[in-house]
Amino acid sequence: MKELKSKIEAVLFCIPEGIETKKLAKLCGIGSAGHVKSALKEMQTEFEDQERGVRLMEKEGLWRFAVSDAHVPLVKEAAKPEIDKAVLETLAFIAYKKNIRQSDIVKFRSNKAYAHIKHLESEGFIISKQKGKTKVLNPTKKFYDYFSLKEEEPLELEK
Repeated sequence: MKELKSKIEAVLFCIPEGIETKKLAKLCGIGSAGHVKSALKEMQTEFEDQERGVRLMEKEGLWRFAVSDAHVPLVKEAAKPEIDKAVLETLAFIAYKKNIRQSDIVKFRSNKAYAHIKHLESEGFIISKQKGKTKVLNPTKKFYDYFSLKEEEPLELEK
């Protein structure tokens, strides 16, 4: 049982959005989802009894780790994303379109895109080249490395 719990913990650590018991059993090489569910229930109790920084929870059939309620205020600052959501959306648009004019981005994203572009350039995620009265923007190698993408991979935007 100890080895199964260790496997479950490793898988759950890698899947923050959660996973169903059946899929977890398959990944751990266990034929019985019931056996995995028993291990999960035991682990859930152990995490609560030991007053750990994380807890094991089930919600809508998905098992995952979550920060213990007592530690939420502590980790709030640390859990902030590195790139602001609006800036990230601008970056995604630039990466999706490639060779896009700054003026087109501003039309699509609003005049706040100017600040986003400036930030993304300073962080090394995009490069700009002057072309007439506007700039043409492209993602850099740092962008592809940071998001573990290959330059020839087509990028898909969520709808």
